[in-house]
Amino acid sequence: MKSHARVVVVGGGVMGVGLLYHLALEGWTDIVLIEKGELTSGSTWHAAGQCPHFNGSLNMTKVHVYGTELYPKLEKLTGQAVSWHGCGGLRLACTDEEVNWLKYVYGVSRLAGYECEIIGPSEIKQHHPFLDTTGVKAAFRTVHDGHVAPADITNAMAAGARQLGAEIVRRNRVMDIKLLPNGEWRVFTEQGTIDCEHVVNSAGSYCDVVGSWTGHNVPIANMLHHYVITEPLKELIDLEMELPVVRDPYSHAYLREETNGVLVGPYETATAHVCWDGKPPRWDYESELEAPELDRIMPWLERATERLPLFGETGVKSIISGAITHTPDGVYLSGPAPGPKNYWMHCGASIGICQGGGAGKYLAQWMVHGQAEINMREFDPRRFGNWATKDYTEEVSVADYHHMYYCYKPAEQHQVGRGLRKSSLYDRLKAEGAQFAQIFGWERPRWYDTTGEGEKYSFKRSNWFPAVREEALAVRDGVGLMDLSTFSKYEVTGKDAYAFLERICANKIPAKDGGIILGHLLNENGFIESEITVTRLAADHFYVLSAAVAQLHDLDQMNWRKRADEQVTITDVTDDFGVLVLAGPLSREVLAKCTDIDLTNASFRWLTGKTATVAGVPGVRLLRVNYVGELGWELHVPMAQMPKVFDALMAAGKPHGIRLFGTYAMNALRIEKAYRGWGSELTTEIDMIEASMERFLRLDKEDFIGKAATLRRKQQGPRMKLVYMEVDNTDSDCVGNEPVYHGGKVVGVTTSGGFGQKTGKSLAFAYVPPELAAVGTELEVMMFTQMRKARIIPDSIWDPANERLRA
Repeated sequence: MKSHARVVVVGGGVMGVGLLYHLALEGWTDIVLIEKGELTSGSTWHAAGQCPHFNGSLNMTKVHVYGTELYPKLEKLTGQAVSWHGCGGLRLACTDEEVNWLKYVYGVSRLAGYECEIIGPSEIKQHHPFLDTTGVKAAFRTVHDGHVAPADITNAMAAGARQLGAEIVRRNRVMDIKLLPNGEWRVFTEQGTIDCEHVVNSAGSYCDVVGSWTGHNVPIANMLHHYVITEPLKELIDLEMELPVVRDPYSHAYLREETNGVLVGPYETATAHVCWDGKPPRWDYESELEAPELDRIMPWLERATERLPLFGETGVKSIISGAITHTPDGVYLSGPAPGPKNYWMHCGASIGICQGGGAGKYLAQWMVHGQAEINMREFDPRRFGNWATKDYTEEVSVADYHHMYYCYKPAEQHQVGRGLRKSSLYDRLKAEGAQFAQIFGWERPRWYDTTGEGEKYSFKRSNWFPAVREEALAVRDGVGLMDLSTFSKYEVTGKDAYAFLERICANKIPAKDGGIILGHLLNENGFIESEITVTRLAADHFYVLSAAVAQLHDLDQMNWRKRADEQVTITDVTDDFGVLVLAGPLSREVLAKCTDIDLTNASFRWLTGKTATVAGVPGVRLLRVNYVGELGWELHVPMAQMPKVFDALMAAGKPHGIRLFGTYAMNALRIEKAYRGWGSELTTEIDMIEASMERFLRLDKEDFIGKAATLRRKQQGPRMKLVYMEVDNTDSDCVGNEPVYHGGKVVGVTTSGGFGQKTGKSLAFAYVPPELAAVGTELEVMMFTQMRKARIIPDSIWDPANERLRA
């Protein structure tokens, strides 16, 4: 084993090997994979090997599609035999909402480019003659779904990696990892040490243990999963075709043909549990199975027999019962770990066989080129913080496993593992009917329910719609108050703080105390990494805000960009301050009753900030800025004192009809104002020019990270442009990833949308080719398989001159 490499990958399952292969394809060949046993000897070897396309996430769909395209070609590419079964798939729908889900995913399929159709119950028999379709309303048929032998594709990618120059060391346990003073990582193994620029934790069932060596929290649970294979059946022996893989919400199982028998793998909706009482497996645990628990999973096997009677007509040949890794949201971890650079995670996959190829491809791109060609935000390990404790991870992973085939409607979330991070107003807001969503561990109100019903989740507008209308109109016509304490908040201080922020930000940093700017951190390729708000409190003191989910991401972005010779301190103060948003044409009258500071426009202009005493609470940071497009202030209050300020504002606002509002109303308001969102409109897939954000670029600055690439891209011209559209629709609004059509062809994709309650219009953002980006262009958006007319309108439909903000 060599003593130094560019990359060391820890773990030889399908995820680790898939990454090794694709790093080599990208040209990085000084790479080593270390596996304690044999390749695939963890959870990979006993996986069922399903490779589906059906997925509600466009980026995850691209991962899946790549795998199903790669695996049939691997034997030719590497010379290693691969058993690929391209039998197709059927995803059944048994409720109207499940049918809506199929229709939404059909739109995603048009963007991802795979072959599929939605068929009725009578057509299912043409593709699966043995299926009982009782209770089935529709099926999503994918033509090129399949299944594969997990060891085959893993060994084929390993062979391909070796052929390209990668090294694989088996039977060599990694025992520790340490960060060296020079920024490299030292990997301690049974066969010696190896130093590397990049280390990748792809340790499967052990990834949380491996992460703990370097202080990294890795939120994975090892779930116990079964599948059962029957003896061969004459009906299948005589069948000329191979049956498609069926995914059935009734039995909550996948059902397929396997060696002329039937394979059934249930995801039980109750009684599921973690392996080994939540403890890590023994280090010598290799290619082992757990004792099956047939009695426990029998209710789901019985339902599978109802759906596929053949399953009950012969004996059981084998039972596979083993550990699969699972994260709280069911999405694997792939990307940088928080903290020191170049520690990567690539683990936690519960559908890892299908995802191994694509996951490896896109992480390899990120490592080699600084970004992937898809938006990696949903895979980024930093979407979880230290609030994702072991108890939380296990509890929510079990719930997510229970819901594997449940149809989650937009905004619907797990109800376990809640209440982890709460602002000091939580109890007050709950008493007012707040309907909370969990965001980066925080409980944040989406809307306020006065009926006691709670939210009725749907793919269409639901019972929240009238209440959200009232909330939004209160902000537009009077005054509203919102708890937005979930902001990520940082203090950037020191002699070089101004120069540092000026260097890393594409916008000009305020030169005067009290100035506020919206800024963007670009990567070296000129694409958008982060969106931040910067307030200058003093020449050596800046207050930086960003999205709740970006707390670790943006802390890394700032720390990683800091030079060793810069005297700058970056402090995360997220939990220290609560945030109240007071907005609306009457907000000045309300705030004036709670503070002595001069709030007139002449004294307190838009995009400025001051420190004041509010409701007797000193040190409140008043920022005249908001995300709803109205006169208003953000009040950044010491968290413990926020109830006092809240009560005072509510009392002062009562004569003016003050109303609490949540994120649903905020979205309705920001979409009318054409405000972009980080992670939807603004991602590492696009640059500032393509996002129509040139007004926040200061190309006349001496330099900033990404400037040279931005100038090159401006000279080349945009590949696409963000446009703002009005959509003809009556019962639903764009949520993102709906295909946009022109002349009968897919030409773009929506990124987000909503209903503008004041303007009475369904609005959306989309990326389209530059030649179609002119105001007035007529387009169509596919929504639930129906074409809806859309037209490009100017930014923005509400207060385009910002007169209300400056009032």
